[in-house]
Amino acid sequence: MTVSCVIDGILKAQNHYPLRQLAESICEGIRSKDYLSEILATHNFLCARTRYMRDPRTVELVRSPKLIADALIAGNTPNLDCDDESAIEGALHLTIGCEVRLVTVAFRHMFYKGERQFSHIFEQAREPKTGSWITCDRVAGVETESMLRRAVAAKIWPVA
Repeated sequence: MTVSCVIDGILKAQNHYPLRQLAESICEGIRSKDYLSEILATHNFLCARTRYMRDPRTVELVRSPKLIADALIAGNTPNLDCDDESAIEGALHLTIGCEVRLVTVAFRHMFYKGERQFSHIFEQAREPKTGSWITCDRVAGVETESMLRRAVAAKIWPVA
């Protein structure tokens, strides 16, 4: 998993005006400054309008959040894995002013050339009123706590 590619995609997409328009349409019925509801609305929108699908067996496919946003705006249902989902979620959250970070998780003690191998990634957005990090992980869904208990290692990647 190439976290730097995901972070780069998020940072580039935050200036993609159609992505901002998508975020505005998702949040249009929410009261001003209800930041938690904005985070949850964007997350729920992505859960409803995208589908989880693993990458090809021997390829780490990383898609640009801009391409995913364009597909959503066109009315399509993109098939995303955890890094694609984290990228579009992070980009949407940046466009609505959230602080964002990515978390990589390992479920086994696997190493390659001395480097720990992480097998899952998800996005967190910071709710500014409480300072709480809201975990947005459609792959784990309601099982997020259970999944995190099985993790043997995790690493946090700030998206600056």
